[in-house]
Amino acid sequence: MTADPKTIAVDIDDTLNNFTEVLRELPVPDDDPHGLSPEVLRDYVEKIRAGVPDSGALLSTDYSFLRFRMHHRVYERAAARPEAVAFMQWLRAEGWRIVICTQRDLRRSFGGTKAWLAANGIPFDHLFSAANKIVFCRAWGIARLIDDDPFTIAHGAGYGVQVYFPVLPKHRGVLATGARGFTAFEQLKPWIQS
Repeated sequence: MTADPKTIAVDIDDTLNNFTEVLRELPVPDDDPHGLSPEVLRDYVEKIRAGVPDSGALLSTDYSFLRFRMHHRVYERAAARPEAVAFMQWLRAEGWRIVICTQRDLRRSFGGTKAWLAANGIPFDHLFSAANKIVFCRAWGIARLIDDDPFTIAHGAGYGVQVYFPVLPKHRGVLATGARGFTAFEQLKPWIQS
């Protein structure tokens, strides 16, 4: 598929908002319906805050359920970055087709995600969930992606996807082969137009 030069995919969490910051500060849930011991609950919360995926072979576990509940609370509380909102509005004014591409489980959080984007004035044309955003962008002919995921940063260029990422502490040691890190969304404007 030929890439559309005026289409861009943009991630939400830790790109347009302060997801990790809110997750770190989120209190440990005190209404656990599964009856986990306080020790197990604390262990799970620390793993969730560290971004540890569920290691079980089951599709649904106590850990994955707690992870979703905590993430859902963060989705509601995370603050949009004002300069990210201004950039997204600039994209719309410049005639870009905007694809929001997130790893969120949109089967359970589509309505809340859509409402959050609208409440923060973030324009978009499409909203998709994708575990591997490189494959998603290749399949949909999207040549530009703004994302904070270290895997995407390291491998996007090798598959013809130009990745731009907000430079965050978690990117120390990430080999950004062909990806471009930014400290302000304003930097992206000349980069994406070339």
